[in-house]
Parts: sequence; structure tokens; C-alpha cells
Amino acid sequence: MEELLQISKDCFNPLKPNDTFEPIAQKLMKDYCIKCGGKFFFFAEIEFYYYRASDKEALEKAGMNWEGVTYTRNTNAGDLFYHLSGCDICFKSVENECGGILIRSLIDESEEIVAGPMNCVNAMLNACGKNNNVPSLFKKGNPRNVDVRSTYRFLGDDDFKKINNGNKDGELKLAFYNSKIEKDIWKKKKNSYNYYLKRFKYDNN
Repeated sequence: MEELLQISKDCFNPLKPNDTFEPIAQKLMKDYCIKCGGKFFFFAEIEFYYYRASDKEALEKAGMNWEGVTYTRNTNAGDLFYHLSGCDICFKSVENECGGILIRSLIDESEEIVAGPMNCVNAMLNACGKNNNVPSLFKKGNPRNVDVRSTYRFLGDDDFKKINNGNKDGELKLAFYNSKIEKDIWKKKKNSYNYYLKRFKYDNN
């Protein structure tokens, strides 16, 4: 996983980022989880953010600009990075070449959904208890039975309007989710269900 999170300078194409991101999403959602003390959270929904200063001109020509939505950081591959919008699993990052994978929704071993980045942070930290445990990326057992699909990296209702008006984030689908999670599980989170229906309407099928 650390090798995937290094992001090779020679292989990464900023105009076709999912050539790099999709294999990471598949491996992360099938083989990994977040371990918090004795509790495990699996990935229900993640979003990719990555910025290299050297890509700025090419991105702007294509009508994309990721600079303003990617937090700068100096981290190693696989570090957890906490910020005002939640928690990222980091790529190897320095100031002008940085990014991570935002943990957007989790599901625990009892099939309970934790929806929303800050709710995920709270659940992870609270599950660690008082024994000086910290959340960590963890490879656990056999691969999970997941169906990883990509969709647009929505940030709110304004993004739905833009997408419906033809602006589809540069035609890039930078979010991934596990479509095996039943809608009934999302229904238990009343505030999240309409979001789920809208957000995953534009997936890769």
C-alpha cells in the first residue's frame, strides 16, 4: 500500500488521475481498514485530492484547478492527516506535491454506517478509548466482498447544480464507494439517505 501511495512522478497523468487512483481505491477498500484499539472500521466512501505545482498549467488549460481544495502537508505515505475537513490517508507529500484520500464514510463490523468526514474522525478517536491507542491504517484478514465504483467528488448542492449544467469536475470521478452496502443501511441515517441517493447517482456504470 505504501508503494501505491508514493505516486510516481513519471507515471502520474494529472488529466487522467484515475489511472493511478482507481487501483489504490480498489486495494484500500478490499484489503484495508482503520484500526482503533480493538475496533475496525471499513471504508464506505472515499475522495481523492492531489496537487503538484508542476501540473498547474496543464490543469488550468483543461479547466481544472485542484490547488485550492488540497491541504498542504509534509507526510509519509500512509500517514493519517487530520485537518478542518476531516482525516486523510496521505500520499507521500511535500509542500508543492501533496494530497491524500479523504475518509468520507465508514462502516463498522456491525454494519453501522458512519457518514460524513467529521463524524468519521469522531468515531475513530472515540473508539480508541483511554489506552493511548491511535487510529491507524491496517491490513486485516481476507479481502472484503466489495463492489468499488467511482462517482463525482461532490461537495454540496452547488456541485449537483454544476454537474446537471454540464460541469462534471473535468469529467473526472474522483470519489469511490462500496456499492455492496445496502440502501437500507443508509436509510438508518436519515440525514444521509438523500445525500446517498444523489451522490451515487452518477457512478461508473
